[in-house]
Amino acid sequence: MNPATQAAQAPQPTASDTPPRDTAATSGPTAPPTGPTTQQAGPTAPPVDAPPPAAPPSELARLLAAWRARLAAAGMPCRAAAFHSDDAAWTEDFPPAEAALVAAWPALRERVTPDNPVALVKVAGATGQELLMATRLQLPSGASGTIGICLPPPHNERTVQLVLLSLGWLQLTLSAQTFSKHLHSARLLELLGHVASQTEARAAAQEWVNRSAAWARSEAPAGFSLSLSLFEVRRGVPHWWVGADTAWAEKASPAVQESSEIALRAAVEMRELQQGPWWALPLLDNGEPSAVLVARCDGGEWPAPAMAVLRASAGLGEPLLRHWREAGRSLPRHIVDASRGAWRKLREPGHLTWKAAAGAITLALAALLLWPVPDRVTANLVIEGRVRQLVTSPFDGFVREALVRPGDRVRQGQVLARLDERDLKLEQNKYQSERDQAAGKLRQAMAEHDAPAVALASAEVRQAEAQLALVEAKLARATLTAPMDGLVVSGDWVQQIGGPVETGKEMFEIAAADGFRVVLHVQDKDIARVRAGQLGALRLTGQPQHSYAFKVATVTATASVQDGNNGFRVEAAWDAQAPSLSPGMQGVGKITVGEANLLTVWTRSTLDWLRLKLWSWWW
Repeated sequence: MNPATQAAQAPQPTASDTPPRDTAATSGPTAPPTGPTTQQAGPTAPPVDAPPPAAPPSELARLLAAWRARLAAAGMPCRAAAFHSDDAAWTEDFPPAEAALVAAWPALRERVTPDNPVALVKVAGATGQELLMATRLQLPSGASGTIGICLPPPHNERTVQLVLLSLGWLQLTLSAQTFSKHLHSARLLELLGHVASQTEARAAAQEWVNRSAAWARSEAPAGFSLSLSLFEVRRGVPHWWVGADTAWAEKASPAVQESSEIALRAAVEMRELQQGPWWALPLLDNGEPSAVLVARCDGGEWPAPAMAVLRASAGLGEPLLRHWREAGRSLPRHIVDASRGAWRKLREPGHLTWKAAAGAITLALAALLLWPVPDRVTANLVIEGRVRQLVTSPFDGFVREALVRPGDRVRQGQVLARLDERDLKLEQNKYQSERDQAAGKLRQAMAEHDAPAVALASAEVRQAEAQLALVEAKLARATLTAPMDGLVVSGDWVQQIGGPVETGKEMFEIAAADGFRVVLHVQDKDIARVRAGQLGALRLTGQPQHSYAFKVATVTATASVQDGNNGFRVEAAWDAQAPSLSPGMQGVGKITVGEANLLTVWTRSTLDWLRLKLWSWWW
């Protein structure tokens, strides 16, 4: 308990306790004091070893003193009181001089439970056997605390009942504080709701200032006059924005100039200022002033409730107005402010994260712009034999036998497949019979010396022999053989025995085994940068761990479409010893067409597409 409360609770001296006054000291001339001290006119200076002034009583001490006064007025004095809770602000102990109370108090408050709301114990005190009583009270925060009361004798059952009844006033006072705080919070939320319902930042600021001023006036005593203005800080300088009950203000007026001066001081010093009738509160954002609230009081000293209202309203309303004001800026203004903020963070002390990020970005840009790398064109490729020949079907027929499959190595003249010959042999027998009949007619006509018949029979013989020669030629080609030594690249007919084939249908593709070439499909957007003689490297799908060098031999004008991309055929030769390959193998090749920085390499495709689109849209 603080000294002021102890003094209020100490027993007051009576007339009998006052020592008699020295009559000699009050009558006749006063003798001069002896010793080194002399009496001086005017206010007496406090002695050097005087104790420091007592601290002002806490809210809890004031409430307990008021309750004890009410209890004493009812004829029931309370010699001492204490309060215990988990909150240090709501804790008041017995005076240290009351050793008996201090010793009994911890054990007594432990006995207070929901089943035993009141605990009593008698202790030896200055007035005899005193009654120490403990019970529960609810704090404004909603938590519970225990109050201890020391009552001098006499004691009876009615004493406890009257004390409990008087505690109702104390509980009601504590609850009233909670209710007041709830009303305060509800009014703040209502104010923010009105501010948020506006359509623009200035209208919201005007609504906030008007309602904050009206609320502060309602908390002040009668005759209190308040004017309120809000300054927004731009580049460290406050500028008048809105004022309470004022749609606009003359910037050159003395009142605005005077309020601007204290607003500037508050923004520079970044602390609350009070100078005469003026009061300024800087509103900070990340340690920098974003606005200044300036008020003028013409009714005397500033009332504490009104200042508390303005502080609470500013703390909640200003962030909303600031974000609203920032969001209402134009895009160029956003960019300029963001750039200035970033530059300020890089230039001023601190902000190590920003400085490290800026250094990393600078190094990355330097690498992107100054580090030359090979400029390559990437294309899909396929391995082809240097010489290729096709084996086609000589006539319409059916596959009778297939002896090889793709991937098999064959020798020149080796049988690849056989076609069905039965229909051809029937035709062969037919034309042989027709030829024999025509030859018999020719012999008979010659024996009869019938010249016209000889000519007609001779024509029939020649026609039959021609038909027979054609059939025999087809029979000779019914067996498909390899035209050269090499590798079967395509033509899997093993699973199609008996299947039909048409004249000229590709049956097999044979690639020479003594040389291969690389055929790349370069997209049309990159073909202009590819030239004969350029070097490159490739990796095959089946051998992704090995890279092989090649040299561009020919850029053809043959266009083709692969995977939906139009491109051109580019042939290349091995720049070194060719690896062990097979025709038809696929992979990816990269042709080195020059040098460029990384940014150009990574953005070329996007920039080319953008240029083409802009050109097509522009015209």
